[in-house]
Amino acid sequence: MNVVDIALITLLSPLVLILSLHSLYLIAGSRVDMKYDSKPTSEKTVSVVVPIKNEPLSLVLDCVKHLSKVMKNLGSRSHIYIVSDDEEEYVESLKNELRSLNTPVAVEVVRHGGRGGRVGSLNFALREVVDSDTLLVLDVDARPSEEFFEELLKCARNHDVCVGRWVGYWSRNTRVSAALAFSTELVSAALYGGRRSFGLLIFPLGSGTLFNVNSLRSVGGWEDGTMQDDVIIGMKLHGAGYSIEHSPRAVVRVLVPSSYRAFRIQQLKWAYGSLESLRYSFKYLNRDIGFLKSFEARLYTLQYLPGLTVLVASLIVPSLALAVGVDLSLHTVLLIGIPTSLYVATVLKNAVKRGYRPLKTLRTLGCASAIGLAVAPVVIKGLVMGALGMRPRAPVTPKGPEDREKFGEYIEEYTAAAISLSLGISALFSGYYMVSGLGFLPAVALLYTLLRATR
Repeated sequence: MNVVDIALITLLSPLVLILSLHSLYLIAGSRVDMKYDSKPTSEKTVSVVVPIKNEPLSLVLDCVKHLSKVMKNLGSRSHIYIVSDDEEEYVESLKNELRSLNTPVAVEVVRHGGRGGRVGSLNFALREVVDSDTLLVLDVDARPSEEFFEELLKCARNHDVCVGRWVGYWSRNTRVSAALAFSTELVSAALYGGRRSFGLLIFPLGSGTLFNVNSLRSVGGWEDGTMQDDVIIGMKLHGAGYSIEHSPRAVVRVLVPSSYRAFRIQQLKWAYGSLESLRYSFKYLNRDIGFLKSFEARLYTLQYLPGLTVLVASLIVPSLALAVGVDLSLHTVLLIGIPTSLYVATVLKNAVKRGYRPLKTLRTLGCASAIGLAVAPVVIKGLVMGALGMRPRAPVTPKGPEDREKFGEYIEEYTAAAISLSLGISALFSGYYMVSGLGFLPAVALLYTLLRATR
């Protein structure tokens, strides 16, 4: 084993570790099918809070119509609050449109109009608006299932926070949207169902989580000025000793990006938020939680890092090979491929169990991998900004007609692909064929993403 082999194994070891853990979580999660008792749904009152800003009126109306349909059995125990950060003219127009719906569930539009964005709106609703036992946070494009509220309220009998299960849907059918919807379901099964079966800490989702209002108020609500508000409020609640549970039967459909552009904007924010969450973990995850659970929770916040090692390896390993004049060994490549193959096999088995066709699953998984590698430079940018505390000034994630490509914006991706491609070509002409393949990966992933995945 030469120095280039050692470098590759070292760089990819975090990815191998995460893939192994995810395989374990998927196996464990596939055996989890939580069933609550068949007693009537609790009599807890529910306030649904939907924070909005610059959303099309039609989207908000569709949201209210859907919620009224799935909440009709809750009757007077439920209330929908649309908390808007928009101008008064927009709010009045929305109120007028909602009056014409004549919904069976009480709906109220409340204008926040203060600072703090989404977190500010949520805290405003918690402190000034909500008067109920529980508070459910939903994005305006979320679509809960018929059983969603019943399942969460059953869970809420014994827990302070209950987290639903995400299933992706899209506004425009592309390979990007199909891959992200598949990944959403996969992540939900592994990081929620699987981790829960091992007794690890469950964190709220930003859309589709039911909170006990008194528990939220006791910890002071959401952390002002944060981007990863869902994970951080989970840390506050765990640190205060409150119980957070995952309810896999409480399904909520969430809108996934249909364009690569929307995905990269989303990933920039989430990458920044991962390091933001890591910083807050040292503030809120106390000794009472236990070392192993706290350590794993911090690994959970850093789930972006391992995937980036492929891009880093495609830059460093070819450079090292050219410098020392040694190629990768075949047995090293095969060694790295073992945990990857086991992960793919686990995903395939899990997907077939859920009704996916094997060949289509492999294609979708390959597409998701290509998109993940293509966006890696943007994720690195988000992580650097998170480490420096420089909040990204990214636009709202595009939806509907705005969810379209703008190929001139992808400077980070073009730069990374050009550098790695040049290293791959240099390695190829130098006779280092294994290393050259590694150098070509980012360029191939980006080319596939922009030419095929976006269609």
